[in-house]
Amino acid sequence: MKKYEQVIRYAMQMELDGHNFFKEKAEQVLRETAKELFLSLADIEMEHYNFLKRHLDRYIKNDTFEIDKNFINTDKDILEERAKKEKIDEALKESDVPDITILRMAYLIERDFKEFYEKASKEADDPIIKELFETLSNWEAGHESIFKEEYDRRIKEYMTLPWGG
Repeated sequence: MKKYEQVIRYAMQMELDGHNFFKEKAEQVLRETAKELFLSLADIEMEHYNFLKRHLDRYIKNDTFEIDKNFINTDKDILEERAKKEKIDEALKESDVPDITILRMAYLIERDFKEFYEKASKEADDPIIKELFETLSNWEAGHESIFKEEYDRRIKEYMTLPWGG
């Protein structure tokens, strides 16, 4: 097994798990806009999985690592662009999900992904691998931020409800 193969395979599994989580949660929401949000995030996680798979395949075949700069440049702000286009804030605000729990799980998953990639980047001695993990960490940090902000807003609203709802 090549030096970074195992960590990349683990990262791929994390992205696949994230994809499955968001896809599953999409089936649990009541509002169509919230469902579309979770499906969109499931797609983003699958894009990350495919991004890693392409790089791993190339690494195994050629024993070198080269980052797909075109993908990084087009995917760099993908969630923020989708947030504007699909009005993610409104989707989350109007959803009737057991929101607090799902939002908390979502932001914790994204935080775990971000931290994993940060650690992998710090431990990588290959500058290209380091850049790959830094890029993924930044993507996941953006996802985490969106969910954490909405989770905090929902908790604040919940805590100010009169007792008994």
